[in-house]
Amino acid sequence: MQPHSASQPGWGAQPPQPPANPYGGQPYPGQPPMGGAPVGYGAPQGQYGAYGPQFQPQPGPQGIVVDASYFPLGFMLALTGPKIIVNGMEVPMAKWGQTHVPVGPGQHHVRIATKWLWDMGPAEITVPVAEGHTTHVYYKSPAIAFINGAIGPVPQTAPGAVVSYVCLGVVGVLILLQLLLACTI
Repeated sequence: MQPHSASQPGWGAQPPQPPANPYGGQPYPGQPPMGGAPVGYGAPQGQYGAYGPQFQPQPGPQGIVVDASYFPLGFMLALTGPKIIVNGMEVPMAKWGQTHVPVGPGQHHVRIATKWLWDMGPAEITVPVAEGHTTHVYYKSPAIAFINGAIGPVPQTAPGAVVSYVCLGVVGVLILLQLLLACTI
């Protein structure tokens, strides 16, 4: 058995350090450089972070307030409601509009879908809740049945809305053409 020397790795010895950023690029915003402190790239202050809007807990009853809505042309969805699942448990009596879900402080996994023949437009997100604060989550059901919904810390737009408007416009043009043809005969 050889005695331990400082040049050989072993208990208490520091492993060799990789070179600082071997590929020569800059780290992603908020990612610490190898062996250093986090780097800030001048991210905007306030409710927007490096990757867009961030959740802003507000004073109020502790928990999550889910504000669920649907695309106006999908008015038949008013007969159903959202299916809200927090940490694997379905929230009873969920409705369109605001639903308060009392939860403790910490990170909570929220999944929302629209009840239909199947869970239409699922969307999920992790929501932070601070002690004694309310965190708002906004969900918008999709305009087209087979795509995901939108969820986030700010009011959302309906995914697929542009396609719905285009289809509605095409149908309107076809009806006008039929009327014009009927009037000329």
